[in-house]
Amino acid sequence: MKTEKKIYILYVFFLVVAAAAVLELGARWRYTKSYLAVNIHKDPVYHHRIPPYFKGTMQSDGDFNDTFVVNNKGMRGPGDYEVSKLEGVFRIAVLGDSFTFGVGVKAEETYAYLLQKMLNAPQPGKYQVLNFGVSSFSPVLELICLKREVVHYQPDLLIVALDLCDIQDDYFYEPHVLYDRYREVDACNPFRTHEGLDLWAWIKQKSVCLTMLDEKLFQSFRKIKTIGPAAYLRNKIKGVRNKTEILTNPNIDNIEFDRFIFSRENKNRSIVTAHWKRTAGYLAMIKGFCDRHSIKLLLTTYPYGHQVGPHEWDKGRRYWAFEPGRVYDASAAFKTVEIFSRENSIPFISLLEPLKRHPDEKLYYHNDGHWTARGHEVVAESLFQSEVFKKLARS
Repeated sequence: MKTEKKIYILYVFFLVVAAAAVLELGARWRYTKSYLAVNIHKDPVYHHRIPPYFKGTMQSDGDFNDTFVVNNKGMRGPGDYEVSKLEGVFRIAVLGDSFTFGVGVKAEETYAYLLQKMLNAPQPGKYQVLNFGVSSFSPVLELICLKREVVHYQPDLLIVALDLCDIQDDYFYEPHVLYDRYREVDACNPFRTHEGLDLWAWIKQKSVCLTMLDEKLFQSFRKIKTIGPAAYLRNKIKGVRNKTEILTNPNIDNIEFDRFIFSRENKNRSIVTAHWKRTAGYLAMIKGFCDRHSIKLLLTTYPYGHQVGPHEWDKGRRYWAFEPGRVYDASAAFKTVEIFSRENSIPFISLLEPLKRHPDEKLYYHNDGHWTARGHEVVAESLFQSEVFKKLARS
């Protein structure tokens, strides 16, 4: 009997393993990562990065389909970055996310490169602008990048391009932030939390099947928790997207679902403020670090297409419950950043009005929502022409 029981247990174990293998293979065959996820690799210090000299792809239906190659530091460039700085050169470092990286455009079309070109028109070589933009970077990761890498390049000026969606990114990254012995932000490990190993995150990294389970089934549970079982079932019966209600309900804390919580019209500002404080704290840390290392700091913030023109980002916006043909008011978010900048003595440039002055020039891709080459031109021109920037860029 004992032998038969052992055989039975082994048989069941084999079936379970075989079934799991089949499910995993099926998941790997069906699952499609976004091009942004494909191009970045998990990192124990920066949460995620692009490896040096990595060749990646950028593709969005009807928008763009291109390849790119990063430089020796895994950055957009163009060209490799050298830590040493020639005498007399005014060096500007730019921190930001995929907009700064330049998704959908060539390295020579990014606003960082164009800004350098404009600055050097009267005297070639006087200015150097280093693009440290990485997709999905937000202030907490930018703080880590500043402390661990950017500072070694001895920038005279640091530009932080704050994305209106950064407060959601900071929310997701914060549990993985690690601190040094002085209790200062030191790293962000996607597989660790303050308490130790994040086992679920580690397992998901190994299994596409469990990743899909988390994104589909467990995400549904999170939706039920957010709006309640009754509302969830009612929407299912009516054929209404539960995510739409979650996104458009002004009085629920939907930070886990809404990338645009910070700038969404009519959102309960007490909910927004609670999450903005997190990001504001990281920005204040960046300011403090810059002050201690004699680096000038400039903060800039930009709108999304639905906040610029009725036909900008006209297809992709619908997924986030923004109606086509409308221009949404983002003034509350920009005012919040402006007040923060003033209270913390940080020079600030709002790109809201400069971009709104070009509503019909296709500044944003229809599906993807990132800036087109023309969008980058407008951003570079707006920064270059700003009196705030001119004052900071004087060597």
